[in-house]
Amino acid sequence: MARRHRARSAERPAPPAWVPDADRLLGAAARRIRVVGSSTPVNLVEELARLAASWDRSGGELPRFTYAPAQDHGELRKAMEAAAERLAGQGELGAVYAGRASELAAEAAICEAAGGAGCWSAARRRYAARDAFDEQADALAATWVEQEAGAASSDEERVRSDDARSPWSLLSRMRREIGARRLPLRVVIADIAPLAATGDGVIQVARGRMLTRDDVERTVLHEIEGHAAPSVRAAALPLGIFAIGTANGGDDQEGWALARERAAGYLVGARRIELGLRHLAARSVERGAGFVETARLLEARGARSTGDALRIAARVHRGGGLAREVVYLPALLRVEALLVEQPALGPVLASGRVSVGAAASLSSWARER
Repeated sequence: MARRHRARSAERPAPPAWVPDADRLLGAAARRIRVVGSSTPVNLVEELARLAASWDRSGGELPRFTYAPAQDHGELRKAMEAAAERLAGQGELGAVYAGRASELAAEAAICEAAGGAGCWSAARRRYAARDAFDEQADALAATWVEQEAGAASSDEERVRSDDARSPWSLLSRMRREIGARRLPLRVVIADIAPLAATGDGVIQVARGRMLTRDDVERTVLHEIEGHAAPSVRAAALPLGIFAIGTANGGDDQEGWALARERAAGYLVGARRIELGLRHLAARSVERGAGFVETARLLEARGARSTGDALRIAARVHRGGGLAREVVYLPALLRVEALLVEQPALGPVLASGRVSVGAAASLSSWARER
């Protein structure tokens, strides 16, 4: 019995003594900092409808987005900066925690600036280019948009996303998959921009969207394999950083989810156009383009409708220039490269919000007992 215990301990080392306090501190900060939530206009749906109705007639106009009052995260930012300095001296694992503490400080700054003039510069610090995959992603986005230009839209039968009576709706399929995998998550209907979104203990499904069967299956795969299952695995691991996320862990988890889509054959057609256009639009925000300029760029580069161009432009300009979509395609390429070079680290990426750069440092703690 004792021999078996020693073997298991060798597979997964015990966390250092400082980890529980660091988990509590960073976990509390991560729960307070909601970059997307604070940057999403409270009148997004109504304002997009107004713009779509008047766009061609007006020749293009600026949206009148409104936001919830920004929170004061000044003390939180200082606490994260101090934690980063302290944790950096705790060896390799401490450096992983320190990186996330610094990132949380940067994300807190975005939340404070959301809806104002400072959002663009705060977001550029958080979503700065990381490596050569950023440049490769530019070429990939352009290729996808050009290859799919003029492609006919699918005439496949569509089903409403929140139709509980249809077994093939996104709501029904998501609930069925959650049940089959026995994941401790609820599925609810929400007014959100994406088709689905995974949060703490819940998966939100967009209300009233008309989707094809492929749209539904791809979205279920993306949310379950890319986000929900990793979050459940993370909760069972001895280090809170798997759930809290490493620096760039949220970005590379999007890459992991897209890699699952591509491996399953879903990263084609309209989906590639959408991702390519989002990337090009986010790059335009980085360059300082305004809302109208971005929307016109999307119309010129192959958006299927004015409504689609406005929706994507609103997504990348939310908060005053968040443009976090600029990380998705580089993350896809980064994750796929890692899976080719070091396939043994794949299960680490599937164990939480772990970046490619932190995967090797966390591999010992990701092993199951």
